[in-house]
Amino acid sequence: MPYRCKYCGGYFCSEHRLPEAHNCSGLSEGIKEYWNVPVKVKKQRRFSISIPKPSGFTAYGYNNLIIGICTIMLFLSILFPKLEWWMILHPDWIKANPIYAWQLVTSIFFHGGFWHYFVNMFVLLFFGGELERRVGGSRYLKIFLLSGIAGNIGYIAFTYATGQVYPALGASGAIYGVMGCLAIIAPEIRVMLLIPPIPMSIRHMILLFAAIDLLLIHSPDHIAHVAHLSGLLVGLYYGKKLRILRRWGTWY
Repeated sequence: MPYRCKYCGGYFCSEHRLPEAHNCSGLSEGIKEYWNVPVKVKKQRRFSISIPKPSGFTAYGYNNLIIGICTIMLFLSILFPKLEWWMILHPDWIKANPIYAWQLVTSIFFHGGFWHYFVNMFVLLFFGGELERRVGGSRYLKIFLLSGIAGNIGYIAFTYATGQVYPALGASGAIYGVMGCLAIIAPEIRVMLLIPPIPMSIRHMILLFAAIDLLLIHSPDHIAHVAHLSGLLVGLYYGKKLRILRRWGTWY
């Protein structure tokens, strides 16, 4: 019984029916056509986010944008001292005049001197950039602002509860939120404390910082420890939310 080759169209016996066995003239083109059949492959979901490339100044990232704003505000506060007085958080002013509620946001970008600014921006440069790389610019900006605002609200509530009403400023509450969220979604990150130089996981670092803030929450050291803790709670909550979205494959 003769066999017909589907590549060259010739008829051959059973011993020569394969194209390799009869020097098939259409073998190369036939095999190429056969193996180039498009196959639709289902894309596997991964724990990742496509970060849209921003335009303009924000092309360098929201974290760098925040650091730039804080830097500009530092110089403006030096050149125009009265400007800082209207932009930092005044609990009494907000209580008497709700119009001053903008201070809940503007105070995040002001700092009480160069070293206060330098330490906060140094920490934000590393942790903020890492969080933005993992969750995207819009989510990072939301975490930063919500943590900072929550830190200021927590500080206002604490000052009225204790009767110690003082102005406050700084991005520490927002930075604690950034570190808290990063500790939840990326617990494998290890950090090195500077003083003393001790390597530890980011979760252990967060627990250490939270314990210090709890111990010093009533101390007269002019540090808003309750703002740190309030911002941290928001960051932990948002990080937990992102982990749930990742687990169900809807983080996109």
